[in-house]
Amino acid sequence: MSDRSTTAKPDDTRCIILRHAVDLFSHYGYAKTNIGDIAKACCMSPGNLYRFYRNKQAIGEEAVREYMATEEADMAAIVADTSVDFEERLRRFYHRSVKGILSELRSNPKMVELAEMIIQGNSGILARHVEWKRERVEALLSEGAEAGKINGDPARLAFILYDMTKAFLMPAALAQIDLDTVPDRLDAVLDLAFSGMRTDA
Repeated sequence: MSDRSTTAKPDDTRCIILRHAVDLFSHYGYAKTNIGDIAKACCMSPGNLYRFYRNKQAIGEEAVREYMATEEADMAAIVADTSVDFEERLRRFYHRSVKGILSELRSNPKMVELAEMIIQGNSGILARHVEWKRERVEALLSEGAEAGKINGDPARLAFILYDMTKAFLMPAALAQIDLDTVPDRLDAVLDLAFSGMRTDA
């Protein structure tokens, strides 16, 4: 077998490893994929693969970081679009997150295992991502408060809104229900939350 990493730059090799690992995680599941499988798919030895990633968990974490970076870029664009009312941006913000999870569940149902690994791990990836989202929600709610459309402290309301929508942001929870009903159920929860926060409630 040839070793692609001998001619590829380190970053290119990391991308190759990550791409093959995600393919294997999607097909066999995170738990049933091992470093040997990933190395074989990359046409390299396990020892050579360890030069780029310390273990399978590090590869899984990198895959999740890439997914989250794409999601955050999309969500940041939604927040920044001030041509749209803050409440509609909040709705779009949540729907973008849920749409991504639904898409993954439909195309790669075994990827739930990777999400579970992140939840159970202590890497801080999930906590940082959740905090990033909460800060953006708080910023949108602050807009609403400044416009006189929202009652209450935006920081506190952001935590409450997260608690109300948490189940929609967890792949393992969504995997247990009819995926086609998720967008409508999310809207119902957001409607309830918005009605309680509005100054005209």
